[in-house]
Amino acid sequence: MLERLGLNALAYAPFRAWFGANFATNASWFVYSAGFGWLVLGISGSAATVGFAYFISGLPQLLLTLHAGLLTDRFGARRLIAISFAVTGSLLFALGVVALVPGTPLWMVIGLAFVAGISQVLGGPGYISIANDLVPPGIVSSAVSLTFLGFNVGRITGGLLGGILVAAFPAGWALIVAALLQGLPSIIVWRLRTRPVDHQGVPSRAMVRPLVDAAMYARRSPTLGVLLLLAAAPGAVGLSYNYLLPVAAKEFAIGGQGLGLLLAATGAGGLTAGLGAERLMRSFGHGAMVFIGLATAGAGMIAFGLAPGPEIAIPSMAFVGGGFLVYGAASLSLIQALSPARLRGRLTSLFQLLYWGLMPIGGLIGGAVAQVTSARFMMGLAGAVIVAASALAVMARREIFYLRVDREGGMRGVAEPAELVA
Repeated sequence: MLERLGLNALAYAPFRAWFGANFATNASWFVYSAGFGWLVLGISGSAATVGFAYFISGLPQLLLTLHAGLLTDRFGARRLIAISFAVTGSLLFALGVVALVPGTPLWMVIGLAFVAGISQVLGGPGYISIANDLVPPGIVSSAVSLTFLGFNVGRITGGLLGGILVAAFPAGWALIVAALLQGLPSIIVWRLRTRPVDHQGVPSRAMVRPLVDAAMYARRSPTLGVLLLLAAAPGAVGLSYNYLLPVAAKEFAIGGQGLGLLLAATGAGGLTAGLGAERLMRSFGHGAMVFIGLATAGAGMIAFGLAPGPEIAIPSMAFVGGGFLVYGAASLSLIQALSPARLRGRLTSLFQLLYWGLMPIGGLIGGAVAQVTSARFMMGLAGAVIVAASALAVMARREIFYLRVDREGGMRGVAEPAELVA
């Protein structure tokens, strides 16, 4: 039954434990996103300041993701994820307490969010690469899809919970709830049984050369290189919708509960797509789903930008969430299969740098544009950009469209030198 549904990774107990922990921490980030954005908007009253605050809090993603990938190759995903969850939860709790103090200065709120971003990025590359330590190679594609599914189930739960909390209580309480959801799963992750870490080919002290090695490997593999570069478009502008939704909720005059509905609709689209992602990738190919996912997300963002009211904007976000889930699951499944084990953490972190790591820049740009125009205009513009980038990637490397990962974890449709194929 699990095989037919594309959920066969759930047959493995270690992955089931990780799936539960991943769900809780993902929910925490959407509770945090609602609380943090609402807090900054309440203090400053400025869309540009909200974008700037998200830029600063997400800056560690841009600066430290590659080194986090190196540490993942060196020490293993499980250990870094557990430490990241525990420390980040503690910092979010401190941020929530500070936010409840009347007259809290904005610089203190942003500063604590920045430090929490540092601890969060430590475990980032491991969120995906840990799949290789929990399930056999042929099941990794299912595990990656389910990891993204957990992300979107968490988005629904966290979005609704965050919207309710900011509507009924001061924003600091939302941050405290986010802290508990983030920190407690660290115990589960620490106790997971995973494969021993393979340190072969990972220098024990060097911090720059191993990153250069991973980048050179991607450069020698045109298919892998285009897959990685493509992530920059949705990363730099597409994912900025996370920062624009609090401002859009104000523009639509739907308040905190409306913000929760926007987040929940995004998660509902991701949940629906996540349940079918593995079967879609098996049926149409992982490469085809990369471009179908981006086109769907881009169309949803364009529809949001043109929406006259929330009755169209809210369902549009379902297409955004579903499209980005399919794109992320298909891209990372291909990257995991194309990467040799010794470089997997670093190549995964390179994707995350270009995808999630560029989100702060998207927040800064999106906030500035929204201040001059509107959040809806910026959403529509971002959707058009990622559709155009997807079309350019197809023209640059048409072979990607035909790639697929087989049931043994091998690659089909690869137009690469044999020595580069993992």
